[in-house]
Formats: sequence, C-alpha cells, structure tokens
Amino acid sequence: MRPIHAMPLVAAVLLAACGSSADQDGDGAISNEEAAAAMGNAVQPQPGQYRISTNVIEFDVPGLADEMKQQMKTMMSATASQENTFCLTPEEAAKNGPEEMVKSMAEGNCTFRKFDVSGGNISADMQCTDEAGRVGTVLMEGSMSNSSSDMTMTMDQEVQGMGQMHMKMNVKSERIGDCA
Repeated sequence: MRPIHAMPLVAAVLLAACGSSADQDGDGAISNEEAAAAMGNAVQPQPGQYRISTNVIEFDVPGLADEMKQQMKTMMSATASQENTFCLTPEEAAKNGPEEMVKSMAEGNCTFRKFDVSGGNISADMQCTDEAGRVGTVLMEGSMSNSSSDMTMTMDQEVQGMGQMHMKMNVKSERIGDCA
C-alpha cells in the first residue's frame, strides 16, 4: 500500500482523536507532543479494501506562465481524478495509524494551529517549515469515520523563484469490503 493513499483517512482519524482541548498548555498552538498525548482515545482505521478518489479543485502558481499553469493543472487533475484502491491490512492499520502520523509531523517540522472536531466534522490548520525555512500551510475541512473520510484540503507553499503555490483538492476514502 502506498502511504499517500492512506493519508486522508489517517489524517481524518488523527484529527478525530483530538479536539480543541489538545492545546494543553494554552499557548494557542498544538505541539507534536500535545497531539501525541491526545492519541489515547484515537480511533484506528478499519482494515480492509479502500477506494480513494481525488479531485483537484484549484491550482495556481503566480510566477508560472498561464500556459504552463494550465498544463500542470490538467496533468495533476488527470492523475488525481483517478480512483485508486488499496488493501489496508490489520498490521498496516495499526502501523499507519495516528501515532505514525504524529511521528511524520515531528520529522516534517509541522505543528497544528487548530484542531476542531465535533460530531464527525473536522476543521484543522497545520503549518510545516521546510529545510530552507519556508512555511507551508495545510487547511483541512471535512467529515470522517473509522471507515471513510471526505476531506477538502487547501495547501499554500512558497515555491522558490515562482511565488506562493496554491492548491485545493477534495479527497474521499471509503472502505469497500475486506481485502481479497
């Protein structure tokens, strides 16, 4: 299974484990340690066969020629709009669960500025800093359960020499049965 396929479901499960109370020290930011501490009640994704569908809604890089922007958006849309299926084994469900997501965040120098999860709805704001010190933002809005998610993600990142890249996409995952 490719980790990218499980990311929307894992992100949704991770977010469901935390609420606005994840900011235990009240500093307005949710550290990796605070997110990890909130994992005690995390819901693990169910093992099984999943279908992922992705739709690129918006794509823009201001420093890129219009023709090149359109070519990139067309290429990304064609690739992203394909439905993919994958098998999430019980071992992978445990391994790729919320704790692994928090570990990945720590390695990627990411923090959550917001966790708002209630009634199966999700709203989150995450910032990541790359090696060059550029800050990227990922906003997530959607709904989830332990067997599905419907997330709209908006990503903004400075691209050296081009300006601020903006991409918005909708990612849906759905458990469609047991693995073959």
